[in-house]
Amino acid sequence: MHSAQQTHPPQAPGPQPQAQQVQQVQGWAPGAQPPGHYAQPAAGPQWQQAPGHQGWAPGRQWQQGPGAPIPLTRPGWGAIPAVLGAVLGVLGLFALKWSGDVTWFELADAMRNVSGDDLNGEQVLVKFYIGKGVIIAATLAAVAPIPWSFGVFRDERSIRRGGGIMKRSLLEGRTGPTRALLTGIAAAALLYHVISLLMMTDSGEHLDDLGPGPWVMVVGAALSVAGAAIGPRVPQMRR
Repeated sequence: MHSAQQTHPPQAPGPQPQAQQVQQVQGWAPGAQPPGHYAQPAAGPQWQQAPGHQGWAPGRQWQQGPGAPIPLTRPGWGAIPAVLGAVLGVLGLFALKWSGDVTWFELADAMRNVSGDDLNGEQVLVKFYIGKGVIIAATLAAVAPIPWSFGVFRDERSIRRGGGIMKRSLLEGRTGPTRALLTGIAAAALLYHVISLLMMTDSGEHLDDLGPGPWVMVVGAALSVAGAAIGPRVPQMRR
């Protein structure tokens, strides 16, 4: 007698042991950026503009990445005539003859011994020019254009230290007002030289009596005017 063969129903497959599950997300695969994230831009030099200001502003300067800020001014071609003008001014005033064999020192000493009561209005002006006016005019014409044309105003610190009455416009990144002011001062000094020399020579009737000193000094003052007008170089994005 054969024992009855028992058949067992097929068992449902149980849970797979420690199966790794990978979440499938449409448009995303492992190793890529998760949804909602964007790749960082490649590192490189980037221009950053000062907020609310076109160009340069103190504390909010144009920068190339982590580099140093672009200076407001740099040495320019105006430095050449500015320096030459100062050198010629010194030579014409102190080294060369002013009339015949008379130097400026001798002429100024003689004018100091002349009493003002014996002079008319024009002669009083000439006496002042020979004594002090020529020094003041030569200084005004020659001194300021040199540092200006060499780009002394490079950053906020230098502007606050030496900007004077033009500090505000320079801090705003505008160099035009300073250029115009320094050019005007040098031009006024040049004009003062010319007018005073004309008065010294009876309205120009005796210009040939002047020595080389006054002429060289006038040429130097004219070069100082050119140096102030040409001035420093200004980076293109600061214009």
